[in-house]
Amino acid sequence: MKQITSTILSLLVAVQLSAAEHSYVWSDVFPNYKSQIPSSDFTTPDGLFRFTSDKADGVTGPTFGEDSKAGLLYRLYADNTLRIESLKGGKISAITFVIGGNGHYKLAQLTPSSGAMGTPYLGKDPTDSFREYKLFWIGNTEDITFIVGHECEYGIDCAEQGKEGEPGTCMTKQIIITSENDTPANIDQTNLPSAIHHKLIKDGVLFIEHNGHLFNAQGARVK
Repeated sequence: MKQITSTILSLLVAVQLSAAEHSYVWSDVFPNYKSQIPSSDFTTPDGLFRFTSDKADGVTGPTFGEDSKAGLLYRLYADNTLRIESLKGGKISAITFVIGGNGHYKLAQLTPSSGAMGTPYLGKDPTDSFREYKLFWIGNTEDITFIVGHECEYGIDCAEQGKEGEPGTCMTKQIIITSENDTPANIDQTNLPSAIHHKLIKDGVLFIEHNGHLFNAQGARVK
């Protein structure tokens, strides 16, 4: 057990040192949005990621819009697509979609072109003042496209009010991207078995799966 725990911790150190988290709050990214609505296609100010959205098979196309509670919302509607590209060569390993304001009414599931969606967080913001849902994606790619679900799945309208056939949305006030960098030279991974490299993110917490068991960031087995 000590050997497994040591190995898990070694991997976690390598993961943490070789990955970087980038947080984009749209009200901060576009500080002048109240005087001019930004384009729904853009490159992040740091030049790391390109966002390209499309109406696709939807009725309403993507747009930015102000929300009285959440500031600027990036509004994607049913059957719209969102493509996120890494422009500096670092592969994207995790994305958190923070749903704010009116976005919790008709929140839909996202279908990714690769990787997988995790269990959503359907709760409140850190101050426990208002609803703030989160969708999680994990994978390993430089280019990922999401399709917004045709109908509401997690939103209040369908999940709590029982309304059927409500068109889905994904309205983020913030997106958090974790991208993998080159592993630092001082990290020795030669003794890490190939079976260990299955990272899971649940409710924003990193876990490592090893031989069918789940370990937390401290190396303790949780399942």
